[in-house]
Amino acid sequence: MLIDHVILAATDLDGAAARLAAEHGFVATGGGRHEGMGTHNRIVPLGGGYLELMAVADPEEAAASPLGRLLAERIAARTEGLMAWCVAVPDVERTAERLGTELHVVARDGLSSRVTGVESALSDPSLPFFITRDPGVADPGAAAGGGGITWVEVAGDAERLADRLGGEPLPVRVVAGPPALLGVGIGDRELR
Repeated sequence: MLIDHVILAATDLDGAAARLAAEHGFVATGGGRHEGMGTHNRIVPLGGGYLELMAVADPEEAAASPLGRLLAERIAARTEGLMAWCVAVPDVERTAERLGTELHVVARDGLSSRVTGVESALSDPSLPFFITRDPGVADPGAAAGGGGITWVEVAGDAERLADRLGGEPLPVRVVAGPPALLGVGIGDRELR
């Protein structure tokens, strides 16, 4: 189990990518349109995790998808910024069974993975959702030298988070406050 990626909600992918590069030196590459979700993304590989810039591509299609709908709601309420974090697990089906959450397939441009816990994680950003990539799908964050994701900081209930993680230790800082994803460590830098 490890922190796989952090999602940044964006109203405009190109604009968000340009700001991230200018302000932090992080360069977005690749990405594409998520099938059936009404969303699209750009990837910032960090050499041990990645940032995923995500925006609504088709509002009508997004409204019919749990992830698309929650992304659109997040952008409408708070515009851009840190939105969610994801943990890679070896067996997402087992994690879904343990949590009692639905499995979803996320696919774009021939790449696919299975995720669980998305709805609850997007409703409570102190909690992660979980991912297992399908066989042959490379980790988009592996091929870079950005220092990797070294920690995330959340506000919320530490016991609820520990239960969500099944007792597995991860570099997560928990502070008091309403549920939120507050920051992410990238190498020796941070993004808030």
